[in-house]
Amino acid sequence: MVRLLVILLLGLLPLLGVEGQKGKSVLLTLPSPAGVVTATDKNISVVIHPLDRSRGIAIVPIDYYAPDAEHNLTWTAPGKNVPIALKIVGVPYPTETLTVDPAKVTPPPEALERIAQEKAEANLLYNTFTPIRYWDKPFIPPMEADITSVYGAARTYNGTLKSYHGGVDFRARTPLPITATNDGIVVLAKERYYAGDTVIIDHGEGIYSCYFHLSRYDVRVGDRVTRGQIIGLTGASGRITGPHLHFGIMAHGLQTDPLHLIAQLNTLFDKEYNAPTASF
Repeated sequence: MVRLLVILLLGLLPLLGVEGQKGKSVLLTLPSPAGVVTATDKNISVVIHPLDRSRGIAIVPIDYYAPDAEHNLTWTAPGKNVPIALKIVGVPYPTETLTVDPAKVTPPPEALERIAQEKAEANLLYNTFTPIRYWDKPFIPPMEADITSVYGAARTYNGTLKSYHGGVDFRARTPLPITATNDGIVVLAKERYYAGDTVIIDHGEGIYSCYFHLSRYDVRVGDRVTRGQIIGLTGASGRITGPHLHFGIMAHGLQTDPLHLIAQLNTLFDKEYNAPTASF
C-alpha cells in the first residue's frame, strides 16, 4: 500500500510542483520520453529514461543567482501540456577567503583577450546539445580524496569578492590519477589561463564534466573515453592556492553542483526507486 502511494505521488509530481535549490539541478521523471520542458529562458529536451524506454527524464539546472520565487515550467509533448510549479529556495553556501597570484585576480591587459576567447570557447561547448547519450551506467567520482572546497562557496580572492565556486575541489598534494566520471567524448584538452591544464568531456544530452588544474592530460579532443578511464593527473596549474582537482559539471549551459546531480542521476539506475509511475 505504501509503495503504491509512492508510485502515485511520483506520477503526479509535475502536477503538484517541485522544489529546487539555487545552483543545483532538478531531475524530473516523466511518463513519456517526448517533448520539452519549457523554463523561463530555455527549452530542455525530454530524453529517454536509462532503464525504461517508455518514460522520460529532464534535467532542469537552476541558476546560482536565481531569485527565491515560484517559477512556472511546462512540459509539452504530443497531447500533453502539463504545468510544473518550481519553487526555488536558497542554500546557505559557505564563504572562502583565498590568496593567489595577483595576476590571476587582476589579469594584465595582454591576457584579457586570451581569457575572453577561452570563455567564449567553453560557453560554445557547454551550450551545444549533443542528441546522443554516451553513458549507460551510474556516474562515479573522478578520484577518491578528501573534498577541500564544496560547490557554491562565495570566493574572495586577495580581499576582493570575485565569484562563487562552480565545482568541487579534491585534495591532491602530489600528482594523482583522475578518471572520467562516465563515458563520453573529449571536446577540450588544453592549458587555460584560469583553469590551467583542462579536460572537458561531453556525455551527451547537455551534460559536460570538467577537470581543471591538471599537471598532465592523457587524452585528446575527439577521444572516446569510458567510465573510470584515467584521463590525466592532478596538479597546480591555473588560478590555484595549492595542488588539487577542480571537478565540475555543466547541465544545459549552466554550472550545477556536480555531486548533487550525479547522486540524482544515479537514482535512475535503482530499479526499486524507479518502479513505473502513474500516467497523466
